[in-house]
Amino acid sequence: MHRTPLAFALAIVLCATGCASRSGTRGGGPAPTQTPSPMAHVEVHGAINLVHDAAVKTCYVGKPGKTLLNGYSVTLQSDPLIEAAEVLVPGFTGEGSYKDSAELTLNVAQGPGFPHGTTLEERSESSLTVTIAAGGKIGRAVFQNYHTLYGRNGDEKGGMVSGSIEWTCAQVERGQ
Repeated sequence: MHRTPLAFALAIVLCATGCASRSGTRGGGPAPTQTPSPMAHVEVHGAINLVHDAAVKTCYVGKPGKTLLNGYSVTLQSDPLIEAAEVLVPGFTGEGSYKDSAELTLNVAQGPGFPHGTTLEERSESSLTVTIAAGGKIGRAVFQNYHTLYGRNGDEKGGMVSGSIEWTCAQVERGQ
């Protein structure tokens, strides 16, 4: 006779525990933390006009310096429009803005609209400001007066361009 009430009480406790553990995953509990999408938004205006979203391949932070794998870098994934893109801040020491101490690589792939592709070249009148935030997960590079190797129609004169690259990293790899 004492076993039935004890079994009934145990069943209630087990049911309540099981239901409580499930309720946190069905919208009743806090939302899971989301990692930002690793994406970049590229805009170039002037001799060529380009507005394009691209995937971020890697974000990396190493110790400051001028050799390979030093400072901060973000590399975009190659796609049919962007052949290569990278922003480097060799002297990166932490979040903030870096003016004219960074480097930019942007190669537009050959294809419709860009029959010869093009590369942005830094000139003496060029300027680049890179701002890094959120532990390296968010960044923005604003460039002015870069020169393209080719113009939009494939002419070899190219011309001046300005623009920006904004990115969000899902994670930042850290060097030793």
